[in-house]
Amino acid sequence: MATGQRKGKRLNTALAAAVAHPIRTRSLAILGERVASPAEIARELELDVSKVGYHVTALTEAKLIEEVGSRPVRGAIEHFYKAVELPILTDEQEAELPLDERRSFAESILSLYVGNAAHGLDAGTLVGRADHHLTRFAFNLDETGWKEASDAYLELYERVFQIQVEAADRLGKTEEKPIRTVSFLSFFEVPATGE
Repeated sequence: MATGQRKGKRLNTALAAAVAHPIRTRSLAILGERVASPAEIARELELDVSKVGYHVTALTEAKLIEEVGSRPVRGAIEHFYKAVELPILTDEQEAELPLDERRSFAESILSLYVGNAAHGLDAGTLVGRADHHLTRFAFNLDETGWKEASDAYLELYERVFQIQVEAADRLGKTEEKPIRTVSFLSFFEVPATGE
């Protein structure tokens, strides 16, 4: 009975759309870095443009990417896309959002995470440096601990952002090649065991 009920339900989220196929995760990672057309992505991935176009359409329908321009090319129109820019929300701003909008925001962030991580794994950059960081740590907190940990994550975000500003200033004064980096911080409650 449970199987039949599950069969009728389909996971229809932005996160599901992003992880549904490796072409989607790689396309999303590319579009998270720059504007590109399906034809440009296909050339970079050495794939048929029709395959890439199908997956770009799925990412568009999931509202993970958006069209930002087009141009005529040999009697056709070439469309250009980029990943949807997500704002950084304060706790107060997020509290004002309805739950479905908070969920949509979380799905978009997680989709970008999956796209970046999959692309980094494929390219060998995710674990290429011995000093990269990837941790999953599950633990119990009381309300005071929750607030302290939440504040610690915000402090880390602010410090990483400041490091990026300082690095951009230094890079502007030298010929040093930038190290393209992505940082995802997460801290959230999970269901208790058995729920």
